[in-house]
Amino acid sequence: MRSMDPFRKEARSRDLPEDEVERWLGTVRPCAKLGTAGEAPPGSPVAGRLGGLPPMPKDEPVPRLPFLASVDLAAIPPGATDLPLPKDGTLLFFASTEDPWSGRAWSRLVYVPVGTPVSERGPDGEYPPRVLPTQDLHLMIEPSLPNRGYETEEFPHAGDLGEVWWETCDEMQADGSVQVGGYPWVWNADPTTDYDHGPGDWVLLAEIGGEDLTEGDLGIVDWVIRRDDLAARRFDQARACFDMS
Repeated sequence: MRSMDPFRKEARSRDLPEDEVERWLGTVRPCAKLGTAGEAPPGSPVAGRLGGLPPMPKDEPVPRLPFLASVDLAAIPPGATDLPLPKDGTLLFFASTEDPWSGRAWSRLVYVPVGTPVSERGPDGEYPPRVLPTQDLHLMIEPSLPNRGYETEEFPHAGDLGEVWWETCDEMQADGSVQVGGYPWVWNADPTTDYDHGPGDWVLLAEIGGEDLTEGDLGIVDWVIRRDDLAARRFDQARACFDMS
């Protein structure tokens, strides 16, 4: 991962206690950023795809939702995140963010185990969802910190530390349409803590956003899941949340 010195420099300029800054940096989580060829350094391995038709299992109907992205879990090396991800298989992410608060089913996550017969196809019926342009996604391993902080006894300046990450993250983290693991980017509500998902250790599985992918101003879709459900491959227990600035 990259040097966190830009964070330290900005925190120092705000006179934040150095011991607290170092404790905050101790909470860094690695994440897998997946970006297009224009976002990732040359030679970055392909680990997924934006858009196109989803490679769905042949015996499963295709969701009537826009297909956003796929992630090849075999291309994400151990240690790229702190999540108990499967060693292989593919994640398929679907979402329609025109009105995610309507109460209708607006998102779907499909896990395709390795070796499953698949075919690239759209849903049956009239008026299919739009098909987004196809682009390969290239892997980058980056640091992640919260951009919003909540004051605690251990971190009395958490709000300021979150602002420091907001101010400096572009110097330490590449852009990418898909993020696997790490902390979510929070505009209004943290999808791991500010929703009533039920008890458990809820973690960010994936965050997807970008121009032409989601509606709204800087809209993002976060898929969260309990850590033990992820380890057991219970992907049907994941929850999707939408946020925008």
